Amino acid sequence: MLYKITSLQPVRSVSQRALAAYWDRLAAGRRFPALTEFALEPDIHDPKQLVVWNIEGKGPQQKFRALYQGENVAEVFNTAWAGKTMEQIVPMSLRRITLDAAKECAASGCLVYTIISTIDASYHRVDCERLLLPFGRDGSKVEQILGSLQLVGVPGEVRRKKILNHFEMQADLVFSSKIRSGFTGTAPQAAANDVQNIAPESHPEANGPQHASKIVPDRTKPAEVATGEHRGAMRRNVVRAARISFGRESITCTVRNLSATGASIEGAGLVRTPDTFTLVLEMESTARPCAVIWRKDARVGVRFS
Repeated sequence: MLYKITSLQPVRSVSQRALAAYWDRLAAGRRFPALTEFALEPDIHDPKQLVVWNIEGKGPQQKFRALYQGENVAEVFNTAWAGKTMEQIVPMSLRRITLDAAKECAASGCLVYTIISTIDASYHRVDCERLLLPFGRDGSKVEQILGSLQLVGVPGEVRRKKILNHFEMQADLVFSSKIRSGFTGTAPQAAANDVQNIAPESHPEANGPQHASKIVPDRTKPAEVATGEHRGAMRRNVVRAARISFGRESITCTVRNLSATGASIEGAGLVRTPDTFTLVLEMESTARPCAVIWRKDARVGVRFS
């Protein structure tokens, strides 16, 4: 994943820009400050939408373990993170994106800013703006990462308790960058009334990364009902490339609809697949074990096991 060096300008959230400027002032010429120096004022950023990760190990064994989880983050994920690693708590659809960004932050000592997008049940786009800030005692080795999550809906409001289901079905990385320390002289200042919780914030598309402000689905095709399938989660039509593996074989396919518990898959080679296999979606690294529950021509329905 490419993280180009940018200024603070692409960061759209006012409260995240204020948090980044505060971090840079603490660094005071160093690559990054120590976490013990961090004493966030409530008029800069709301701690309810922050997460703190401790970095353990290095290389392939590197882990990110949660030390603190704000109330709004807990509401979105509906689980307590303290003591758990990032791999244990992040959904498969988000795992590669979130881990890659954390590793880049730890390796570079830079702020890392990403925008991850999904579509809600009303076919409105929802963006998760994620800002990672590195901390360490001597300015040479990153030991902790502080993360800020900001949800933005286009248009309307975001329901925190429901939005994770949509990110589990579809998560697209639409922007990524990293920012070196030393930018405070030009960073904008935020007033107390600019700070917002994880909830809809102003969405100035013209000033942010260039991508479509709305995704229009194909409404001419109704959602399919698969005979013999009992779905326990909402499923949405998608078009995502994927790869199926079984035994020593691997074939490409297209996922046509997806939920947190299963999918409908299409491909010419599906007629020879066994009743169990693994599925890896494009832009994901985690394999999903699948059990076939129906077949029809060149399409199969699977349940994630």
